[in-house]
This record gives sequence, structure tokens and C-alpha cells, in this order.
Amino acid sequence: MSAGARGEKDGRPPAPGAPSAEPDGLEKDLERLTVPERSLFEREDATPTALLGTHRANPLSALVDALKMASGIVTLVALGLAGDFFAGDLGTIARLILAAAVILAVCLLPSFAIWRARTWELTAEGVRLCWGLGWGPFSRHSLTIPYEHIHTVSMNSSLLDRLFGLMTLDLDTGAAASEGDASKISGLRAGEADVLRAELFRRRRAVGGQPEAGEKDASPAGECPLATFSLTGRELALAAASQMSAGSQAAALVILLVNGANQLIEWGLLDVAGRGDELMAGISPAIVPAVLAFLAIALLLGAAVSFVVNLVRYAGYRVDRFEDRVVVEHGLLSRSSRALVAGRVQHVAVRQGIIRQVTGYAEVAAQVVAAPGEKDGESSGSVLLHPFIRVDEVDAFLAEVLPDYAGVLGSVELGRLGPVARRRAVVRAVIWWPFAASIAGGAAWIFGLSGLLESAVWLLEPLLVAAGVLSVVLLAGFVVDALRAWRAARYGHTAQELVLVTGGLTRLTVIAPRARLQRMEVRANPLQRRAGVATLSVRTATSDTDGLYLRDLPTDAADELLAWYRPRG
Repeated sequence: MSAGARGEKDGRPPAPGAPSAEPDGLEKDLERLTVPERSLFEREDATPTALLGTHRANPLSALVDALKMASGIVTLVALGLAGDFFAGDLGTIARLILAAAVILAVCLLPSFAIWRARTWELTAEGVRLCWGLGWGPFSRHSLTIPYEHIHTVSMNSSLLDRLFGLMTLDLDTGAAASEGDASKISGLRAGEADVLRAELFRRRRAVGGQPEAGEKDASPAGECPLATFSLTGRELALAAASQMSAGSQAAALVILLVNGANQLIEWGLLDVAGRGDELMAGISPAIVPAVLAFLAIALLLGAAVSFVVNLVRYAGYRVDRFEDRVVVEHGLLSRSSRALVAGRVQHVAVRQGIIRQVTGYAEVAAQVVAAPGEKDGESSGSVLLHPFIRVDEVDAFLAEVLPDYAGVLGSVELGRLGPVARRRAVVRAVIWWPFAASIAGGAAWIFGLSGLLESAVWLLEPLLVAAGVLSVVLLAGFVVDALRAWRAARYGHTAQELVLVTGGLTRLTVIAPRARLQRMEVRANPLQRRAGVATLSVRTATSDTDGLYLRDLPTDAADELLAWYRPRG
């Protein structure tokens, strides 16, 4: 992990001989597209005055949106023509190219209309977003987001957007579940998006009456971070390797393989219907080793795929702490940059998978108020602060990034669960095992096995053997996870913070300030009351409740935590 401060961004000087006045409307947008040096957002003297007035997305965004709309339709057409192509009809390629051109041309019309109708403007009250054609069912809409209500600002760029140099700002107020894309400002150039985000936070500080960080920070373009963290190449590789989810990736590969086999059978390229007896005679003596070898290969391929996915996800990781916000960037193909208000963090989560528990590393995430959903493969309310850090360095990292959470893990005294909690955890694991096995079998049947068995009934025997092996592995995994969860479970508090440690194969340590807790509940069913234990659950304003509960802690400990939470005086 490396740290340091980032200096001011380099900008571009205005084009020589540029006129002082710029055209308006579409001509202005096209001029910025063809002569990017003219963009006020990318000059060294970029100031908030460049953000005044009504703005529209870059014209290239209309083309990008059309390509996104057309790609899905073209993919369906290609799948429909795949049978003719494999049958040797080379004219299929020409028909597919012609269809793609027509589809793209048709998609350009609504994309251009949407681009033309959507505008944004910075007003005294907040960000004003307008969209809609204003006729028929496409009525004109307007949304104003007050600056003080903005909790996080995500700056995202998909692979296609990055090819065209475009980015999207997603303004999250924590109550935007029904707004969808209405709270997004898309089609921004990279420099424009960065300056706009900084200006939004500057105006948020001004509305809240917060003092500026300093005279040099009066302009967003000149604001410098107080601390910066990044990953070295070795840390990046270790982060990707230690976060591998081989099981889920292996399951996805098996499903893909089964569906691919079904498709090849339909096309007549794979004939397994009449060769069952011959194949079974060859593999019957080694059916169990063959199944185990297949599972091992699937897990290895799943691990490799997971490593590559994580490497692409964590590449370019960087976190900058400013006076009032934290900015986290990462991603290789699709770039993501999320800025969150430091004072709006609800709790901090330190997560460790099984590999990281052994090696002593973890990832640190901040939980914020956000609309339900996912961003970058994780909960929208979770902002990854550091993907790979030593556990003994977490306090020092939080002291630089989120000082309000520093020193808690080193000073809190944590209690443990009793033997009765261990017994109850194992019983729960055994009880849930047949239900989990049934769900897994049903999912496998739905995702292709039923179709494959219709063509090759002889596969039923090896599949039953594989299902038996997997069910035994599943039961063992449940029991091991229950025992590890019981051994790792901890609870405690300082004067102002609650700390809970939960999970077995994936361990989660939550630091929740007492001021952020909206509810604490202690409940016990009849069996728990008989055993003298209870379940503790707490809630913050974030929609993510992972790690905010603990089962089977002693009743007296639960009552003590409840007394700590109750208002004083």
C-alpha cells in the first residue's frame, strides 16, 4: 500500500486563435466534439463559471446509446441465424451485417431524440435535470436534487463509453429508488465530469455552511487530497487471488457447458443419443474418478476466471481523502469512481474470505445511504475503501481516510459465544442441508440438465453419482462454516461504537457508531429462551444489513448491549 498527495491536474490550453464567443445549442456541442481543446472543462483555468447555464450531453453519447440498444437485438438475430451458418450457408454473414446496419440506423433515431431532450443545469437550489420530448405520452419532466441531499456521487464509464471518452455521474440521495436514470448525468467528457463532481461538493459545503479547506481549494480544479492510497502490482495480484470465488464461477461454467452441449445437439453437430452404451462401457470403471476430475477441472477454471475478473475489477485502484469527502476509483475495462460524504457513512465493514483469514488480510468498505440495487457487482450502499490491506493496518488506514472510525478495533473488548451457541449452529446447518441440496438440484434441472437428459438418458447415472458427492461436500461445508462462525463470533462496544464479528468462511467485522444506530432489537424464540440465549439485530440508515445481527449470544450480554444503546439522561 502506498500513500501520498496528488497535485493539481494538468489541463489543456485553449486553441490558438479561438474566438471569444462560442456558438449555442447543437453547433456548440458539435464544436466541442470536433475541437476538444475548446472545452472549458479541460483548461488549466477551469472554474465553476464554465458550469453555468443549461448543458446537454456530448453528441457522441447518442451514438453510444444507439450501439448499446442495437447490440442486444443484433445478438438475438445472430443466434437465430447460427443454425444456417453452421449448416454451411455463408450468405448468413452478409444478411447479419445488413441487419445490424438497419438496426443501428433505426436505434439512432430514438437515441438522438433522447439526447436532444435531456439537459442539466446547476441552479441556486440544486441540480436541475430535464428530460422528455414534451408531446404525446412522452411528457416533459423536471427534477431538482438539492445539493445538501447528495450523499454519494458515482462517476462510471463502461468499456464502450471509455472508447469514446465519455462518463456518467450518478447522484445518489439515498431516496432515489423510484428515480432510476433520472438522477444520472450521462455523456460527460472525463474532465467535465471530474470538475462537475468537485463543484457539486463545493456547493454542498456552501449550503451546509461548512468552511472551505483553504484558499487554494476555492476552485474545484485546484483542490488537492489530504491523503492518497493505491496498490502496487504485487498487492493487486494478491488482492485478485485472495478474493477468488471458484465455486460460483465453476457453477456458471458447468451451466454454460451444459447449455452449449444442448445447443450443439439441436444443431446436429453433437450426436450422443445413440452412443450411450458405448460411452458408459468405457467410463463405468472410472466413473467416480471421472466425476471428481471433472469437478476439479471446473473449480480450477472457475478460480482462473474469478482471478481475471478480480484483476480487471481492482486494477487502477486509488482512494483520495479530501476535507469533506472520500473518492474511490478502480476498474480496468469499465472505470468506476465513487465520491461519498465522509460525514454520511453509516458504518464500516471489514471483510475476510477464507484465504484472507489465513493470510491476515481484509477488505474495508464504507456503508452509506443509497438507493437499493447494485453498483460494480456489489450493493449500491457499499463503497469499497480498500480491497487488500493487512488487518493490523486497518486502524491506521481509517485514521487517514475516516478518522471518526480510527482506534476502535484496537481498544474494544469483545465477548464470545458460549457452547450452547455452537450446538445450535451445527443443528441449524444439518437441518438446512436437505433444503439447500434440493434448491441446487432444482436449479441444475432448470438450467439445462432436463434438456440434455432428453437426448442422452445414459448420463443419468454419472449425474446421480456427482449429485451424491456434491451433497456430501455441501453438508461438510455447512458444518465447517457453522463451527467457524461460532468460533469467530464476537460482540462488544466502546463508549460510542458497537462492534460485531460474524461469519465463518467469510468473516465480517462491523463498526457502527451509536449515533448512527436507528434501531436495536433483542428477540428470543422459545428454544432460545430455554437455552438462555437471544438474537441481537441492529439497523442503520443504509439498506445493507449484512453483519448487523448476531445469533445466540447470552441473554445477559444482549441486555447489557440494549442498555448501552438506550438514550441516557
